[in-house]
Amino acid sequence: MKQHSKGRSLLLKGVATIAILGALVVTPGFASAAKDGGDSAAPDINAQPVSKLKKGGTFVWATTQICDNYNTTHVDGNFAGCSYLMNGLLPSTFYTDEKGAFQIDKNYFSDIKLTSTKPQTLTYTVNPKAKWSDGKAISLADFVGYWKALNGSNEAYEVVSTTGYEDIASITKGASSSQIVVKFKNIYADWQGLFGGLLPASVTATPTAFNTSWVAAPTLTAGPFKWGGTDQTAGTAWTVPSTTWWGDKPVLDKMLFKVVSAAAQLDALANGEVDAANTGPDANQYKRGLTLPGVSVRRSVGPNYRHMTFGNTGFMTDTRVRQAIMMGIDRNVVTQALIGPIDSSATPMDNHIFVKGLSCYKSNAGIYGKYNLQKADALLDAAGWVKSGTKRTKGGVDLKPKITIPAGVTTSAQEAQLYQAMLAPLGVQLEIQIVPSADFFSKYITPGNFEMTAFTWLGTSLPISSAKSIFVTDGGQNYGKIGNAEIDALFTKANSELDPAKRCATVTQIDKKIWAVGHSLITYQRPDIWQVDAKLANFGAFGFSSGDYTKIGFMK
Repeated sequence: MKQHSKGRSLLLKGVATIAILGALVVTPGFASAAKDGGDSAAPDINAQPVSKLKKGGTFVWATTQICDNYNTTHVDGNFAGCSYLMNGLLPSTFYTDEKGAFQIDKNYFSDIKLTSTKPQTLTYTVNPKAKWSDGKAISLADFVGYWKALNGSNEAYEVVSTTGYEDIASITKGASSSQIVVKFKNIYADWQGLFGGLLPASVTATPTAFNTSWVAAPTLTAGPFKWGGTDQTAGTAWTVPSTTWWGDKPVLDKMLFKVVSAAAQLDALANGEVDAANTGPDANQYKRGLTLPGVSVRRSVGPNYRHMTFGNTGFMTDTRVRQAIMMGIDRNVVTQALIGPIDSSATPMDNHIFVKGLSCYKSNAGIYGKYNLQKADALLDAAGWVKSGTKRTKGGVDLKPKITIPAGVTTSAQEAQLYQAMLAPLGVQLEIQIVPSADFFSKYITPGNFEMTAFTWLGTSLPISSAKSIFVTDGGQNYGKIGNAEIDALFTKANSELDPAKRCATVTQIDKKIWAVGHSLITYQRPDIWQVDAKLANFGAFGFSSGDYTKIGFMK
């Protein structure tokens, strides 16, 4: 079973969860460019044939929290650690090979074709062996239910994103009972991302079922692994091999997800408590990992990137204040402080949609990505914030915004402290609000209860369509609710354009407007770095490829 791609961006709650969802892969027309910063795009996973692996065993993944909702298309399930768990339990449409090319996951579909362009029509032919854990075949009802839940027609479904599904006109039976025909009312270029992570019809039948039925645990599954259980006291959840799985049998006896604070994950790896830790761009942890006996540090080009996002609340309701703060932060200093000790050639990332390593990547940051205290001062002056000494005031109120970060995440703390020091000369008194990691998203970011924050986005195989929900005004992942109608319209245009060159040109327009509106400040692209048990095989930095959960195991 290959890791599925849902065609949306995933976020790292606290940064230190495991693995990207199949890693960034190349969409048609967005070919991989030369490697950036010295890293290779090739997978670094200790690839081994199953014959060299021990049969059985438990693989312990470090994560920062147990899932709030195991339905990863629900707003509370949009957590990388939860997707890693569910990847082994749900159907997949496509996976990507080592070159980033899409391949049909034949475990579930014998064929998936674009059978017409006028209107755009897809025909899915279901593998007759593909069944849910209750014995029912994956069917038309599952497709229809998933579409209706995610297409935005019923706002009671609390979905992460409606992108792609809102463009579908109908889903009907094909020439045989195993064929499903999807017709579009609008062209949707990134169609390969649709229906990955398909849910059973019972989960999408009503908003209540969709929103709440998988809060405690997933029910019906259709993967090489099935739900095992959870221990809230111990902070663990686990999956075990499915007895009804029809494909290659998993090597492992169990995959256990264990809550360990970001700062403690490498210690847990060194002590044998976990088998894999992802410490993010923490130079000290990276260097320490290289010295630990029995630990392998695996590294590849990663689509993960850090950013500082604004919330449309408090002091940040004024675009000029947001723009001034962007100009008051020296991203070169931030990049070198965080990534420089790992890769001295690293430079800031200048695009909100394409990461470095994709041919459509180009710098669109303009004046908003350049450190310029003089222009930042002028913007704050124009916004009515009068500078006096080390402070700025308006109407008797000091300019004292807050940046909200999760506890125990070294990267977030380092960045916040750098921002605080850089903004001080402007008279901006940045306060650092540290909140419990488990509450970071559910109580602060998702409801928009923040002025500034920093976390990591994980790229997907479909960068344009997955970015839509982050930047359009009503997007489920636009937590700060900052945007405008022009950006919305351009995303619609980009997602309905099949010509790669024209899509790139439209995305350039979008990105320039995102910079100008002060939505977020992209800082740097993170290398994909993993510290794992040296005996662990077929897991690590996946580069431009997907992972196969059935092949993960330990060397003999």
